[in-house]
Amino acid sequence: MSIEKLKLRLGQKLGDYSTEEVVETKFLNPQRLIKTLYVLEQKFDDLENTIPLDEKIFRTISKLEHSGFESFTRRELKNLAWALSKVIPGTQQKLIFGEIGKRIIHHFKQADVGLIGLVYFPLLYSYFALEDDDVKDKPAIWVQLREILKTHRSSVYKDLKRPKKWMNTLLDYSELLSELPTKVFVHGFIYDKDVSGIQNDLDSLKIAANSWFWDDLIKNSIQAVKMMNEDEYFKVIPRFLKLAEQNVLYTNDILIALLERYARTSKREKVHEVLKNLTLNQWGNPQYDSSAGWNNVNADTKLMVIQWFVRADLEAFFKVFSYGAETRRFNYWMRFIKQVSLSEIFLNEDAIFHATRQQEEFKRKNQGRFKRIIGKSSAANAFMIKIGGYYIVEFSELNNATYFYRKLPYKYLKSELQVVNITDLKSTAKADFYLSHNGAWENSFDRRLRELGIYPD
Repeated sequence: MSIEKLKLRLGQKLGDYSTEEVVETKFLNPQRLIKTLYVLEQKFDDLENTIPLDEKIFRTISKLEHSGFESFTRRELKNLAWALSKVIPGTQQKLIFGEIGKRIIHHFKQADVGLIGLVYFPLLYSYFALEDDDVKDKPAIWVQLREILKTHRSSVYKDLKRPKKWMNTLLDYSELLSELPTKVFVHGFIYDKDVSGIQNDLDSLKIAANSWFWDDLIKNSIQAVKMMNEDEYFKVIPRFLKLAEQNVLYTNDILIALLERYARTSKREKVHEVLKNLTLNQWGNPQYDSSAGWNNVNADTKLMVIQWFVRADLEAFFKVFSYGAETRRFNYWMRFIKQVSLSEIFLNEDAIFHATRQQEEFKRKNQGRFKRIIGKSSAANAFMIKIGGYYIVEFSELNNATYFYRKLPYKYLKSELQVVNITDLKSTAKADFYLSHNGAWENSFDRRLRELGIYPD
């Protein structure tokens, strides 16, 4: 056999063992080692991009006031990039908008790719760390910073010794350094099935919680909520609630948008439990004028949420706190639900101290919305609704009348758990009148309410 043939056969054999299939079957990937390497790389990146202490940043700025850039170390040059979004002591504006900030931007604008690679991430952080009020008029110096980042993005990426997640994010979402930086994220957030990947990508940029970026994202998302149809809207509610949870600075804006849109749907009478409880925690009880947070929404939207609470109170009273109470009274008062402006539940000692699982669940979700009832006949729970100019009090025990008051029958106290004596709720002396549940009592109730100008919805 000739040397040439021998070479040919040897080459064929080596080729057989160098195909991807053979490599995959002969050698297992060291998964644990790869994972460990990834974790180490992430830790190194985090350490490399840790924001210095303000004291060190301010010291570097002080040095710049008395010297040129030539005397600065690599670390000090990075400090200058980090400093752009800081408010320097003794001033009222961010450094980037002052003369020193303009000097820094001018210096980096003329820098070579080696220096830009060193300061790129700190510059990127400062770009996003400015607040909405800082950049709403698109100041020229901020636009210059964006152009530096945009111009050098590709060259810095090519110069990296290994890929970095934050740079991959900038390349994958080129819009981040454009005039419309959040457009693609709004669309993805609303329509993509899984947005966790996008969130992870954004996390790699370490965008500050009070960044203009989040303002822009929230505003554009809210605008999208206003324009979308009902089916799309109901699908995205959980996503917006999660966004509100992750960005507490914008919880109010998100709640306002969700509630206003909900009020315009065909399902406005259907209670949304998560929205209801979140707004209660955020703004307090909408049935009290003292809950000023409810001024954020239209009166009709506020009325919708009040009806959610009324419906929940009536259902809880008759189904959870009234043992054996007839459904006739529940069905009767539900006929007036759109006119109820206030509802309250008064719980006896059993419900307060020996509550069932369902009762505990109601109490947990309605902290501050129920009161404790005491007194000689405190075996009964009670509820009160206000329709028109009348406070109407019902009791859980069937042998009690319904009492009608022109004024609030007890002294209101702003406390965590107000205590009310049953004699204040069940007083023939204070009540304008009372009605009994005898026979076809619904007809007699209707007649009396019509005399007061109150009709079913």
